[in-house]
Amino acid sequence: MSDSRVPVRSVLLAAVVALLMTVGAAAGAAVPISSVSPYPDGGDPTDPQAVTACNGAPQTGVLYRNSETEPYLAVNPTDPQNMIAAWHQDRWSNGAAQGVGAAYTFDGGQSWTFVNIPFTRCSGGEPGSAGDFERASDPWISFGPDGTAHYMALVADDSTNENGMAVARSTDGGITWTQPQIIKKNPAQDPVLRSLFHDKNTITADPTDPDLVYATWTLFRSGVTSLVVARSTDGGETWGPARPVGTFEPLEPSQLAFFRQGAQIVVLPDGTLVNAFFRILLDQRNVVIDFEQALFRSFDQGRHWERMDTVVSEFTPAVAVDPELGIPVRDAGELPDIAVNPSTGELYMTWQTRTSEGLVGTVVARSGDGGDTWSTPVSVDRDPSVQAFLPTVSVNDDGTVGVLYYDFSNDVLEDEPLSTDVHLALFDHNLVFQDERRLTSESFDMRQMVLTGDRGYFPGDYVGLDSARNDFVAAFTVANNLGLPVDFPQPPGLSVDIGNRQDIVFARESP
Repeated sequence: MSDSRVPVRSVLLAAVVALLMTVGAAAGAAVPISSVSPYPDGGDPTDPQAVTACNGAPQTGVLYRNSETEPYLAVNPTDPQNMIAAWHQDRWSNGAAQGVGAAYTFDGGQSWTFVNIPFTRCSGGEPGSAGDFERASDPWISFGPDGTAHYMALVADDSTNENGMAVARSTDGGITWTQPQIIKKNPAQDPVLRSLFHDKNTITADPTDPDLVYATWTLFRSGVTSLVVARSTDGGETWGPARPVGTFEPLEPSQLAFFRQGAQIVVLPDGTLVNAFFRILLDQRNVVIDFEQALFRSFDQGRHWERMDTVVSEFTPAVAVDPELGIPVRDAGELPDIAVNPSTGELYMTWQTRTSEGLVGTVVARSGDGGDTWSTPVSVDRDPSVQAFLPTVSVNDDGTVGVLYYDFSNDVLEDEPLSTDVHLALFDHNLVFQDERRLTSESFDMRQMVLTGDRGYFPGDYVGLDSARNDFVAAFTVANNLGLPVDFPQPPGLSVDIGNRQDIVFARESP
């Protein structure tokens, strides 16, 4: 198990963080999951060189110390009161974070305790270990049927482009973790050309077999993208090779699928694996580009995959934009989210698309035949004149479908903040709308969020939603209304922002 070996200053601060995070919130209010940075500050949190000394190499970009983003959440099937959340800790403007955080609860989300996992040097990764990296990203957690938790993250050196996929596991509900291990790694390369890069990973524990765990991500290599899958057949202790699922292939006489990303595996009740993602098609004859949500399936526990993917729906990419300042939101973009009803095998997929009003909106679709065919997508948000984005989907024990999303429904043009809220839309199993719940008790100002270069405000490429029996539980990013100026575009070079701009919070909702 990991003792993380973070410097004394960091250990003391982490203890303070843990104490702060074990204080619950009033019933009905969002409960804080994250707090201030637990990582070393070099003795001066305002000095970029001191704060980034733990990276072990010169860095570039704006470091948002104390700011968290891109959370994920998983519920223990053996104890629904036990959950684990993960997130980016101390986000960089130009990619990834100083480390990836984790916290656990054993009281259904009323209180959370921080735990350090050394995925990076700043979080205690020692030389030569799987945590000997400058940055980490894309945290994802999945519980097996025996209660074993699996944590996966992208690890990378910004200075050399060495990068890979790392995993750790916990058998006690998230209190202690194994030392991270590498599933796949590429050596140092040209940091500009980035000829090989692993990206956008997810991990899925088989819900019926504790020995089977699946990891999937996209491999970028010299202009070609491949979805890859690695399997563990011993509960995450060791991993097999990362094998490509799909590369370039002709779909019609003039079409080519030349890009796939956002892979995420769910397991049907009969053991079929469904790997969902979005793809970009190039019609070489007519020079037309199309976007589609799609999936691959495996019928033998990931040993082999369908040669041709199945189309879920065409869509038009769209992102949210600050209506007054014109700054974009780096949100889910084209990435889908998928969930399965473990009793019936019904599949649900949600994503962003352009609405009839020319804005960004959210939709959800259903398959009742294992992914062969899909329903016409239905709108999740109820007002097409309001920007809605960053959807994620889950199914509770009684078959109710919940889709969480962000929107600007309470924003007032020409006032100071960009008022933002988080909602949970509820549908029956056939996607007939039932209700909508506001998860934020008051709006927060997205203009206070961290910025990711010209890609804008960053609540995360995804947020977390799961079910605890019939309740929906969520971990999502909110901004703290600090009244700070918007510094866009960002200054070049290295700098540090110590404002606690945003945090991860928890909410529970009963349909």
